[in-house]
Amino acid sequence: MAIPKIYFQQKTNEKDGQLYLYYSFFGKRLKYYTGFRIEQKFFNKDYFKSNTKKPVKNSYLYSDQVNDVLADMASFCVNEVTKNRIYGTDELKKLLDTEFKDKIELHPEEFISHDLISYAELVVSERRSGLRLIIKGNRQGQKYKADSLKNIETTIFQLKKFAKKQHIEKLPFDTIDNSFYASFRKFCIEEQSMRLSTFATRIRDIKMVMNEANEYGVTDCKGHLSTRFIKPDYEADTISISPSDIEKIHAHVFQERYNRVKDLFLIGCYSGMRFSDYSAYEITDVEDRFLRLKQAKTGERVTIPVMKKLRDILNRYDGNWPPPVSNQEFNRTIKEIFRSKALKIDKEITIQVDGVSKTVKLSSMVSSHTGRRTYATNMFIAGVPSLLIMSATGHKTEESFLKYIRATNEDKSRLLAEWMDKLDL
Repeated sequence: MAIPKIYFQQKTNEKDGQLYLYYSFFGKRLKYYTGFRIEQKFFNKDYFKSNTKKPVKNSYLYSDQVNDVLADMASFCVNEVTKNRIYGTDELKKLLDTEFKDKIELHPEEFISHDLISYAELVVSERRSGLRLIIKGNRQGQKYKADSLKNIETTIFQLKKFAKKQHIEKLPFDTIDNSFYASFRKFCIEEQSMRLSTFATRIRDIKMVMNEANEYGVTDCKGHLSTRFIKPDYEADTISISPSDIEKIHAHVFQERYNRVKDLFLIGCYSGMRFSDYSAYEITDVEDRFLRLKQAKTGERVTIPVMKKLRDILNRYDGNWPPPVSNQEFNRTIKEIFRSKALKIDKEITIQVDGVSKTVKLSSMVSSHTGRRTYATNMFIAGVPSLLIMSATGHKTEESFLKYIRATNEDKSRLLAEWMDKLDL
């Protein structure tokens, strides 16, 4: 059984990164966000090679306090596994949350009147238990999945941090107004170095909780409906891969340890499936040239025609799907593949980060979601009507699909010109 270790992970273009606790036990691997963010210069990546070094360097202002909590988390994990016989990662995560993040669920009778945070916790509790069901979409009337509650739980955690910073215990409904919005935005963007897209998610959740509080008659406060209480619009800094670069990856012979991730990535590019779908998909019958599946994220049933190049990949595995890998292993390995000097595809690209142009390497942006976006974008650029592509990707509206794909106005104008030629206009 391995020793728990702390690792630093940083998203592209963020000033600081997150500290994660990794713990391997009984064939399972826990990855747990500790709640701490620091700049990379304060992290001692080789700390575990010495008995005297700690994860956070002494140059960090609160190094002693953070290191103490990290050590307590590590000891807590070992104790729960060895003494209390906790063998599941999900159960261990819940115990860590309860012990260190004060995320104990509130029961309905514990709801603190007129408090946003307390009511948000009540909403999560009742969604988890099934007292509140999904009210629209193809899963209308069904229970919320556990994964769908993660965002709002993170929002609650951020609201608690904000309240603590403001030296207050509650956030009364009648204070959720433009003044709160300005203060919370400054806290998230400037003090927490939060991306605009992440802040938009926090505001979306706050609006949702306030709307439910109004609907259930808990409050009649409507400050969140102000035209200045805005959920920011943004363009995601995600990418798609060109057909020529996909062909280079497909044709290149890699070392054995890269082949499985390479093939899974190409499956995403050739099918438009999400990682959560193609990493767990089981082939039953593709003789009629179609993949049929129920999407894990949305529950939507889609039918996807099988490309010839996708058949080539399946043939490597005797008609089966490649063995799955974890999302973490996939993201780490696909970046290494794109950095391969033999491919010569790791070019510099310009992305928009909160409205500011920034130049980064292509490999830094590629991830498990890139294949799906690549499929949708390249099919559109090739001239396939968007409604037909949507039948494979599962997008409900053409507006959401066009926002999703990485096609420029020039791409769209070129396609229009081609259609005009076909129609002799």
